[in-house]
Amino acid sequence: MFGVIQNLAHMPGRVAAVAGVTLTQLVRMRLFLVPAVLAFLFLGLQFIPYQENIGAEFQGVAQLQFIKDVSLGCMQLFALIFCVAATALLLPRDTEDRILYTILCKPVPRFDYLAGKALGVLALLVLMLGVLDGLMSLLLAQRVASISAELSTALAANGFSAAEMAPYLEQVEAAGNTWNTQRGILATLLGYSVLTTLTLLISCFTSGTIVSIIFGLGAYFIGMFQGTLFAALTAGQGTTAAMRLVEQCCAVLLPDFALFSVADTASAGAEMSWALLGWLALIAVGYMLLHLLTATWIFSKKEF
Repeated sequence: MFGVIQNLAHMPGRVAAVAGVTLTQLVRMRLFLVPAVLAFLFLGLQFIPYQENIGAEFQGVAQLQFIKDVSLGCMQLFALIFCVAATALLLPRDTEDRILYTILCKPVPRFDYLAGKALGVLALLVLMLGVLDGLMSLLLAQRVASISAELSTALAANGFSAAEMAPYLEQVEAAGNTWNTQRGILATLLGYSVLTTLTLLISCFTSGTIVSIIFGLGAYFIGMFQGTLFAALTAGQGTTAAMRLVEQCCAVLLPDFALFSVADTASAGAEMSWALLGWLALIAVGYMLLHLLTATWIFSKKEF
């Protein structure tokens, strides 16, 4: 009993050590060059001219929403490609560089090794998305200030009082960066965290990096549209108990990634509460533990 407690006490240190090695390994692959390209794209967005033909009272609001939509789309695309490609590359690269044999010959449980790998990928993903989110926030803050100043001048020239200007200025503020948008980004990050552990699970029983990437992307898109696909398959046939069982099994094996894809709707104004974010976090943690435990069982059956 004491040995089990001692082993659990040292688990965070082992996971952190593997995560640190993984983070260093990913940085050496120069994957940080991808967000640099996205950063230049964000910087270019501030030179887009305002849409002055839709009225002074709405000037710039559409541009703010456009910046958010494009920025969020770039973040989501980068996160999808990064977490699938980087995770699928880890185990084959460790085997090729013989890092895997060095780690497993030490008293490192395979669960700790896999959890450390996933944590290393997520650490770099959080860092990169944080930089891109910060850049988006700076651009939105700069644009909101500029639009508010020009809108105040235009409305004052048309004889608007300060009280009459307030609703239009509030509309500009609401179109900028808000906590609702940030909660949507966190929900998206939770979804890609689940995808990371799912890809790690897939890479434990596939034969190569390319196959793992294809299966990982396929699992993501099936998870995104599993409700639509199931409805199309059962159209006109009714839903039987067997079909519901199949649907539930698919939901267990493949997460419904559409649950986490709420950043776009949140940025458009749909309410994203902290309670909903907490519920999504619990779902994500449950799926991640399931994937890691299953991957550990498969990994333990392999001979290296």
